[in-house]
Amino acid sequence: MTVFLLLLFFSAFAQEGQDEIDFIPVPIEEVLLKGREVPGVSFVYSVSLPQGVDAYSYALRPSSQTNTWVTDTLQYYTDVKALQDSVYSHYEVSGDIQAFLFDEMISEEGLQSYFDNLVRNELYIIEEDRVEDDTKVGELIILGNKMHFKPFYRLKIQILSDIRMIILISFLAFFVFAAIVLVIVIFIIKTKKRNKDVLVKRFKDLCYEPLSNLLFEKSLEEIQEMTKGDIAAVLPKNLMDNSLFNDVLIQEIISLNKNMKGDFKQKLKLIYRKLDLDKHTIQKLSSKRWDIITTGIVEINEMDVLEAEELVNKFINHDNFYIRSNAVATLLNISGDSNLKVLANQKYPLSKWQQMIYYRIIRYTKDNRNVSLLLESENQSVRVFGIKLIRYLGLVDQLEVLNMRYAESTDPEKIEMLRCFNMFGYVDSLEVVYADLKSDNIPLVTEAITLIQNIGEKISLTILFELSQLTNEFDIKKAAMKAIFHLDPIVFEEYYGHTENDLELRISRHLKDPVLNNV
Repeated sequence: MTVFLLLLFFSAFAQEGQDEIDFIPVPIEEVLLKGREVPGVSFVYSVSLPQGVDAYSYALRPSSQTNTWVTDTLQYYTDVKALQDSVYSHYEVSGDIQAFLFDEMISEEGLQSYFDNLVRNELYIIEEDRVEDDTKVGELIILGNKMHFKPFYRLKIQILSDIRMIILISFLAFFVFAAIVLVIVIFIIKTKKRNKDVLVKRFKDLCYEPLSNLLFEKSLEEIQEMTKGDIAAVLPKNLMDNSLFNDVLIQEIISLNKNMKGDFKQKLKLIYRKLDLDKHTIQKLSSKRWDIITTGIVEINEMDVLEAEELVNKFINHDNFYIRSNAVATLLNISGDSNLKVLANQKYPLSKWQQMIYYRIIRYTKDNRNVSLLLESENQSVRVFGIKLIRYLGLVDQLEVLNMRYAESTDPEKIEMLRCFNMFGYVDSLEVVYADLKSDNIPLVTEAITLIQNIGEKISLTILFELSQLTNEFDIKKAAMKAIFHLDPIVFEEYYGHTENDLELRISRHLKDPVLNNV
């Protein structure tokens, strides 16, 4: 396809340049007078004759105009001219010849322009009159036989005399070369990957039996007394220096570690340390490939390599999402940071996936959970996560802190704070919540109404009623009416029992319906 486009481009370019230099317009009337037909061109002859004249014999017919006769559409200009001459010789009236292009009327200039385009693009070939002169042709042939042939081009290969053709050939050669290189590279990559997959499968089979024997035949004390050479002797010989074998061995140990408990986990970590695989893991942090760095961080996390804490700390604000996420998770797991400083210093927003992973680690590994540092972070997503931790971990002592920070917080933070207040029934928060009922943030307003619904007071009814009357948002109006209904059904009936507002009437019926009450 590329070759075809290049050929089309260069041929069009060459043709355009040649046309601009060599094209000489030919009057279309000269061609038409020779009795030749031009594609798409037709003619109609019209003439005004005296009243009472019958011109049917000239293949004319009356038109809609008075005393005007016209012909049918004629393809040949010579036929029209002959008819015009006949009418003129009899009635001395010439009439008009009108040209049509594809049944559309066209001027002489437009017709000439159309004909020039046909000739220029070689869609119409003008046949020149042939002059046959046998005598002259014979003389030319005799003279030609007496002359020695000399090539017009000096170069033996004519194609190399055109710079555009040289450029075209260069492009084609480049594409062919690039395609060959690409095929070779793909073949090499696939071959390496296939060989690696074969080796990984083979190494897994070689690791399985030795690890099983060490786990089930040796006690923890016996493994502690073994040296690196003793453990390496159980494994295949001459493979401990193989980097790929070490990677496979580490993955097998981690896989078993996830499914084991008690002494078995201690045995696996001891084997990992005895074989100096921790050093192999730490070396991965110096790689330039993000996937290798991520693998090293995950291995440090799984095998609790505490001495690598400072090295992992360098990656907590890495621009790569996977490196950054695993580095923070690893530090939360292996460090003694109870203040969660590693999270507070995060510069990038926390995704929901990250928050889920970090919450799981904090919940099961941190005994003394102090989230106050998270609430002071410059990262909004970290502050929101800190508020979520207060709710998930049941840190009731932090509710007063949230109440004090509420007015200065952003809308996402306020929404999480309202959920905390609602979950723990924190009544003291009502005073700061009322102000947000005038906010333009619909989720914030509905969350505030939900809180008032659960812990509201008598004054809350008046505030909610005013809100339901002023707002045009359906979600806010429905939430306000629902809150009034739950706080005091009698007051709700007084407010909306005889309302003339069709929307309020439908919401009222919806809330009173026991089937749709919670919908």
